[in-house]
Formats: sequence, structure tokens, C-alpha cells
Amino acid sequence: MDNNQPRRFRTIDYALALLLAGIAFLFYYVTLTPSLSYLSPDGNELATIPYVLGLAHMPGYPLYTWLGKIFTFLPFGDVAHRVNLMSAALGAVGVGGLYLIITSLLHQRAASPILRRAGASLAAALFAFSPTYWSQAVIAEVYAPNIAMVALTLLALLHWERTRRDRDFFLFALVFGLSLGTHISNLGFAPAFAIFILLTDRSVLKRPTWWIAGLAGFALGAAQFAWLPLKASTLNDRIMLEHAPTTLKGIYNYTLGAFPQFKFAFTLSEIPDRVVVYLYLLTHQFGRLSLLLGVIGMVALLLRRSRHYYLLVGMYLVHVWFFIQYRAFDLEVFFLPAHFIWAIFLAFGIPEVLGWLERTIIRLTGGQPSRPSQWAMAIVTVGLALIPLGHNLSTSDRSYDVSINDFYANVWEMLPSDSALLTQGGVFGYDAFYWQLVYGTRQDVLLPALPTPNPAPKDILGRDLYSTTQVIGPNRARGPGGLPPDLVSNELWQIPILTGAQSGTSGLNPRGRLVLYQLSETPGNLVVDEANPTIPLDVDLKGLTLLGADVDPMNVESGSRIHLTLYWRLDRARPYQIETALDGRSVEIHDLGLGNLERYQAEIGPVLDRVILEDYWLVVPSTTPEGTLELTVRIVGHEETITITELAVVDQEEAMERWLRIAGKSSSVP
Repeated sequence: MDNNQPRRFRTIDYALALLLAGIAFLFYYVTLTPSLSYLSPDGNELATIPYVLGLAHMPGYPLYTWLGKIFTFLPFGDVAHRVNLMSAALGAVGVGGLYLIITSLLHQRAASPILRRAGASLAAALFAFSPTYWSQAVIAEVYAPNIAMVALTLLALLHWERTRRDRDFFLFALVFGLSLGTHISNLGFAPAFAIFILLTDRSVLKRPTWWIAGLAGFALGAAQFAWLPLKASTLNDRIMLEHAPTTLKGIYNYTLGAFPQFKFAFTLSEIPDRVVVYLYLLTHQFGRLSLLLGVIGMVALLLRRSRHYYLLVGMYLVHVWFFIQYRAFDLEVFFLPAHFIWAIFLAFGIPEVLGWLERTIIRLTGGQPSRPSQWAMAIVTVGLALIPLGHNLSTSDRSYDVSINDFYANVWEMLPSDSALLTQGGVFGYDAFYWQLVYGTRQDVLLPALPTPNPAPKDILGRDLYSTTQVIGPNRARGPGGLPPDLVSNELWQIPILTGAQSGTSGLNPRGRLVLYQLSETPGNLVVDEANPTIPLDVDLKGLTLLGADVDPMNVESGSRIHLTLYWRLDRARPYQIETALDGRSVEIHDLGLGNLERYQAEIGPVLDRVILEDYWLVVPSTTPEGTLELTVRIVGHEETITITELAVVDQEEAMERWLRIAGKSSSVP
């Protein structure tokens, strides 16, 4: 805040910052992901690493790891839930910090105090409930904690600006150095910080104590990266191991030199298109009007706070310039610091518009605007925050995202003793690794990709084989998480025996279907000559006939599974996709024959006019309400839905209690 502001006004702003942070945290908490999630490609790794105090993927994120470890000591929820909660808590800190930054910079001439605070509150709320930031505040990821660190860094710098004390500059440099442990791209803000310092007080360059304070603070914060070589032995990702931070060169490659294939990946001729992409992402966060209000705010910032203009615009331009040339499929999350700064521009633009309206009222009425009219304008302004809140609530709500935990709870129950479970390796394998690393679940089951991303056939010799990833055939998982192609014989069959539910009401998980495969030398009873279903149906679907089904049990606990057998007769050779639903809500989608029909016909014999058996277990989501629900199937693309039977779903145990109970099991459950 301005130095000449009375203490009473500073207290009001601190209270409003706390209120905004509290409201943001409340909504983040209500929409929080219960545990593991696929919303982030590496979120499950980031939910696990803090607990085991290991080394995360490049660039390591030491501070994130240590803060996450603190949150794992919370006495409720599972470990992943607690780390998710860290994102919510620090995401709320970022919102409160944003408000304090804004109110410390807003000029008194922009508008009356009520309207300035209303504009600042609206800008902070627009950022808090923007779709990308909200999505990162409800999962285990680095981006919401990083915004908190960016906010604290700016607040520390502005505090030094007011006091000019060396000890306060030490604090700023320390927080800046620490912020690299939530995202190393924050280092790009250094030139803007340097310009701001020179514009604020060049005389500090002549003070040795100032230099010592700054260098000591930053060095102390950056010393966290000594964690990398100390924990390099915990790495089990193929790419990370290639650049293991065990030497000075390795540390550089793991931090500043990480992911060179993503950086500056576009030519100069492609930059205009990349700018368009960024502008689309910006308007997706704040709306199209935000472009105009942000530009107005930048002009106001230049005219009223020129020193801070160069600071914030410098930070903004460096960040945008770097990441518009960054090739990543989840590009939107990398722009969050730029969106944070744009929210400050909005906060300067909104009061300018409000101040113009206020002055217009004065001219039209010939007198000062009344306090009630100011409050009315303020209430309307703050009320605009309800628009993004209502619009983004449903899409940002991840409280239903239980699919991974439900799936693995059933996997651990089904796997026989001393079997081997083949999963993706490295960062992408933590949806399975989490259970053994955190809870020691089913230690008799070997996860070959956990100790090394390059397991050998001898490692799994003599064990019953199962997998949660394609390890055979042309659809075999490749890339960083893919297993060695010679790990298992290509002659084996991958037979789906358990299918997990989808997250949400539509669409597949970003990582595909949740399936437990049994690896077998034969395809089993995939195609037979006769059908004897306990539930006869005989529904002709024009080329495919559903003869009937078997369902067991008919009473099932939510989060558990049912044994489902579908009997089909194929009359016309064409691909079909089958969707299973409970009470009209899609549970899973699979190819007819569970993906093995084409191979069966090529290697064993014809399938036309014969009975195709789909025999598998189906997870009933733990979010399924109690009651009698219809189990239905349909062919994707066809309107007709076939009711198989009614299931009695009971909710005897909270999902979290069930997950924790199963996580602690040391042997299989029949």
C-alpha cells in the first residue's frame, strides 16, 4: 500500500485479501480432486514424490517437494488428497497476494477507495476463477503453488521499495531464489527486477551490504537445487536418467537445459500464429473485454506508476515471448504467470473505467456522487465475478474424479499372489507406483517398471502376467512411458478382465481407458458356438445381435465391481463400439470383442454368425448414488439403448475409507 495510506485502510485491504483467499480456497476445496487424477500428465508423480522425498521430473521442483511433504502430515484423506490440498491452499495464497499487489499499486486518482477496492477484488476474482488457474488449484501440480511464490516475490520486492532496507532486499532475493523450486522459468523475471531496482534507487549499487544481502538471499534460495544430486538415485524415468543430475553438466541439463526440444521450437514466420494462440488462451481466461481493459490498465499503469509499469510489462513480455515459442500440448498452464500479471493490468483498467463513470455522474448531477451510489457501483462490479464463477464451476469441479482410485482398488483385490503388473514406466507409471511407494500395497505383486524403466524378461519369469498398458501388438504403448518391446512375447494375448469407469459424464480419460489385462497364451472363450445367458435378450441391432447377458452380483457396493458377460452374434463384418452405462451415465466404452476380435479372425477362425463372448469385470464408480439403477448397453452411433437388468447399488463405505483399507492389504482378496 502507499506509504501515506492510514493504517485503517491498510487493515481493510489485508482483511479483504484474506476474505478473497478464503473464498477461493472454499471453492477450490469443494471442487478438489479426491486423490489421483489424469488431469495433469505428471500429476500422479507430483502427488507421490513429496511423500517419499524423491526427485521429481525435470527441473526437480525441490521447494514443491518439501512443501508437499509438510502437507502429507495432515491427518485426513489419503496422501494424494493432501498434496492436492496444497495446490488449493497455495492457490488461494496467490489470489490474496494478487489483491495486495494491486491495492499497493493503484493510484488514488484512479477512483474512490470503494471503487478501487471493488476493481481490485474483481480482478483477483477473475483470476481465481479463471478456468486454467482453477483447474490447477484442485490437483497435485506445480502451477498454483508457483503463483503463490510469484505473488510473494512481488510483495517482497514492493516491500523493499518502500523501506529500502538491505534486510528486506535479502528477503526479496531469498523468496525469488526459492520460487525457482516451484518453476524455474521464474528466473526469466530477473531482467525486469533489475530494471525496477535501478529505477527505484540506483544508489544501492554503491552499497556493499546491499550486494551481499541480495547475493546471499538468492544463493540461499537457489541452494535448494543441491537436492538434485542427493536424490538422483530415486529416478526411474528413462529420459530423466539420461540427464541424471549427478555432475555439474547433469545438473544444468536437468534444470536450465531441460527439455531443449520444447524451447524456441517455432520459426519467426510462425510467431504471429503463436501470438494468436496466446490471445485465444488469454481471452479464454478473462473474456474478450479483458483485452481492452488490460490495455487501458497498461496505459494507466504507465501514466500513474511508470516504474511499476516497466517492472510488470517486463515480466509479462519475457514470459509470453518465451512460452509462445514453447512446444507443449498443455501450453495453457505455462502462461499462468502471464495471466497473473494481466490480472494486475485488468485491475488498473477497471478502476479507470469506474472512475470515468464516477466523474461522469458528477458532471451530470452537478455534485459529488453519494456514498450509496458508490456502494451500488462497487457491488455491481464485484458481482461480475459471479459470471466466471458460475460459468467455470461445473468444468472445474473435480470432486467426482475417482476413476483411478476405484480402478486400482479393484486391481489390487483381483491380482493373484506373486503376479507381475506391467504398467507404463517413469512419470506415467505413478498411478500404480503410488500405492506401493506410499502404502506398501500388495508387495507380493511385482511392478517391473518401478525399480527401472527398462525391465528385462528375466525379471518377470515364472509370474502370472497382467498389465494396465498395451504391451503387445501395433497399439503397444511407446514413448517415455513405453516398456521394452521384447519384455513379453508377441504371441501372448492381452485379454481385458477389468474395466474402470470414465472420469466424468462423457469422454475418455486423457490417458485412455482404464483396463486391467491378463496376458495369456490363448484368447480364452472369446468365440463359441452356443450362448446360454441367464438374462436372454435377443435384440437385433442391424448387423449385430445382443443375445443376452450374465450379471453378478445384482447387489453391489459403489466403488466395487460387477462380473458382466455379454453374448453377441455378429452378422455383418464391421467395427462396433459398445458403451456401458448406469442409469444413463456412461461408464465405459470398448471395441466389440474387447479389442481381440480382429486378431482372432486372422489367426484362429471366422467370427461371423458365431457367438462372441465379452467376459469382464466392470467397476461401479464410488460416486454412484445408492438405489436401483438400470445397467444398459448401446452401440456407439446408434440411438437404441438396451436395458440388461437393474442393479441395487449400496454405499456401505466412504470411497476414501475403502481406498485406504484396500491400500493397506498385503494379499489378494478372492
